[in-house]
Amino acid sequence: MSQKRNIPIRSRVAKPHAPQFASFLALFLIMKLLAACSPPSLENKMLGDIRPPIVRDAKLKNAGEFEIEFDEQVLVSKEAFSVEPKRVAACAESSGEKVCVSLVPQPVPGEKVILAGTVKDMFGNSTHVQVQFKGYNDRPAGIILTEVQAAKNASKKSPHRDYVEFLVNKGGNLGGMFVQWASSSKTMRYDFMPCEVKADEVIVLHLAPEGLPEEKDETGEDRALSGGIDSTAEGRDFWSEAGGLPDSSGAISVFEREGSLPIDGLFYSESSKSGPLDSSKLIAIVQGLSDAGVWPSTSPLKWENAFLWKPSASRPFIRTSLSEFGASAWKVGESGSQTPGSFSR
Repeated sequence: MSQKRNIPIRSRVAKPHAPQFASFLALFLIMKLLAACSPPSLENKMLGDIRPPIVRDAKLKNAGEFEIEFDEQVLVSKEAFSVEPKRVAACAESSGEKVCVSLVPQPVPGEKVILAGTVKDMFGNSTHVQVQFKGYNDRPAGIILTEVQAAKNASKKSPHRDYVEFLVNKGGNLGGMFVQWASSSKTMRYDFMPCEVKADEVIVLHLAPEGLPEEKDETGEDRALSGGIDSTAEGRDFWSEAGGLPDSSGAISVFEREGSLPIDGLFYSESSKSGPLDSSKLIAIVQGLSDAGVWPSTSPLKWENAFLWKPSASRPFIRTSLSEFGASAWKVGESGSQTPGSFSR
């Protein structure tokens, strides 16, 4: 199923050729003088259509097609668009106000793609368009939160640092999937790189790395590749430098792709908090979780909607039910009960 994407667009109007510019400018100034003492429509009648086509919408239709819609009928040649990475070829075709660009081979799920080209309207006015997007993932993996360590544990015997653990409940590719987490003042994000995973694998996303060379992303078959605190040979480790989790109150959301509703999440709060949620950062994430039906909440949102706890760096959040969503599906584990990468509940 196609998903509409919010994609940054750059467009540039083609300039008149240098030899024609002086006469074009002179004619334009003359028309301005005539327009001052003539009917408003005179300029258009004498100059014709000099306005370039404008982009109305741009989106990935599927893994191998990108569609751009303009505000008027446009024409385009098959070779009018180019793509980065260069191993992907672009073939454009126009139909009315829309241009469809086929991408062969289709970009890898989650990889950065830049598409650029020029279109013309029926009067020859041209617009250069450049869009950036991620390769469409038509086989997103199913992942569910199972354990969260929200703070650094200073224990010398059994140290732990911020991490989020996931169980893969449906095999697929992680490319283009992403995780967001927020405190009352800041929102952070991690985008998974392309990686095939199988059902029942365990993924550990480390959010407070120490910058050690052995902290390596495990995108291949070797799940013992990475070292570092909380890495294990059983789990598939990824490392993010976006920032750690809030120690006492925060929210986490998991997405299949840009523009979609979250597929899972966690909203946790220090038990002393109450009343309306007053942070725009947290409201954005928690409202998304509520809209998706993965974290039941009241309206307006309240701190009481969260999983309430007494913050502790030695005790993790542990999921107790894979079939339920919301606060009732979680508990606080015993001190030292962290088991990143080895889900067995």
